[in-house]
Amino acid sequence: MKAQLLKISNKIEQSFSIRHDIIPVYHNRWHYHPEIEIVHIRKGKGTYIIGDSISSFEEDDLFVLGANLPHLFRYDHHNEEILSDAYVIHFLPNFLSEEFFKVPEMKVVREFIAKAQQGIHIKQESSDKFGGIMSDLHDSSGVFRLINLLKVFAELCNAKSETKLASFGYFNNYDAVDSERLNNIYHYVLGNFEKEITLQEISNVANLSVNSFCRYFKTKTNKTFSNFLLEVRVGHACKLLIETDLNISQICFESGFNNLSNFNRYFKKIAGKTPSQYVYDAK
Repeated sequence: MKAQLLKISNKIEQSFSIRHDIIPVYHNRWHYHPEIEIVHIRKGKGTYIIGDSISSFEEDDLFVLGANLPHLFRYDHHNEEILSDAYVIHFLPNFLSEEFFKVPEMKVVREFIAKAQQGIHIKQESSDKFGGIMSDLHDSSGVFRLINLLKVFAELCNAKSETKLASFGYFNNYDAVDSERLNNIYHYVLGNFEKEITLQEISNVANLSVNSFCRYFKTKTNKTFSNFLLEVRVGHACKLLIETDLNISQICFESGFNNLSNFNRYFKKIAGKTPSQYVYDAK
C-alpha cells in the first residue's frame, strides 16, 4: 500500500522533537517518515495499522515505530467529548551520532531500536512509568531533554511485555504517487466496517475497476481485501468483548458479521481462540 511521506520539522536548537497532542478526535493519515517514532497513548482508544499489522490500542499503550515504517492511528469516535491525548517523539536513527550508539552502555538501546524497525507495541501494564517521564521530557530544555530521553530509552528496554507488529519480511516500497488512494481506502473501511462493504463499493473509493483493485490491494498489502476486512472486524470484536457487556451474538452483528457461525469461525482463525476463551483469558 502507498503511504504519504511526512516531513518532521525540529527546532534549530533541538536534535529531536516531542509534542503533546490533546484534541477531540484524532485520525491521522497513512504515512511514514525517516524518523523513529515513540507514541504514548495517555487517553483514548481505537485501531492502528502499522505495516501489515492491524489491531487495537487503548489508554497507556506505547508504540515504537522504526524509520520509514508506514502507520496510521484512528481513534474511536463514539464519544466526541472524550479527548485523545498522546505524547509523540521523533528522532533520526543516528541523531546522537553513530559512534554514541556504539558505546557499551547503549548496546541494549541499539538492539531495541533495531527491533523497532518492525514496530513494537508495549501494553499498558508495562508502560506505567512512561506518563511521568514523557511529561518531564516535554517540559525540559537543554541537556535535561537528552537526559530524560535516555530515561525513556531505559524504560523501553526494561518493558516486560512487548509485541512486534509488522511481519519480518515487510518492507516499505511506497512512493507518494497514490498515497491518497490507500489513505482513502483505509479510512473508508475503518469508518464503515460494521456494515457490508462490497468490492464494487471499495473499488469506487479507490477509483479502480474491481479486478484492478483486487490485484492492487493484494500486491501492496500481501493480503486480500476480504482478509483485511475480516481482521478489522475481529479486532473491533475483541474490543467489544473486553469493554462492553454485550453478548457474543450482539458483538457478532455490531462488528459487521452477518451470522454467528462465520463470526466464531473467523474469530478463532484470526485471534487464535474462541470469543468465550478470549474473554476468559482477558480476566
